[in-house]
Amino acid sequence: MKIRIKGNTIRYRLDKKDIQQLQEQQKVEETTVIGAGALHFCIKAKAGSTAPAIKLEATAVHLSFPKEQVDNWANTDLVGFDAELPNADGSVLKILVEKDFKCLTERDEDQSYAFDNPAESC
Repeated sequence: MKIRIKGNTIRYRLDKKDIQQLQEQQKVEETTVIGAGALHFCIKAKAGSTAPAIKLEATAVHLSFPKEQVDNWANTDLVGFDAELPNADGSVLKILVEKDFKCLTERDEDQSYAFDNPAESC
């Protein structure tokens, strides 16, 4: 799982392996160790849920979406889905979850589980 944060926007990019885990185990997680601490991100597919939710706990961000929405996205050609969640200060947090496509330029990272980039055929 790749996570990009800019202002009040968080973008999650999941490859085929992440999506399979999300469907089978109803969650996918990523942890980044920084010095003596760590940042933890988790996306959950919650059965019976009707709305997305996000919670910040110390060094962890827990995001959940209705399982039906996650399954619909995972089993179709939809690239992604989004949500806008209100913050306590009245601002809005924008969330985007999308399939991770292979980069068009060479990168020093394993892309074996990334989706084929539709721009490659152009």
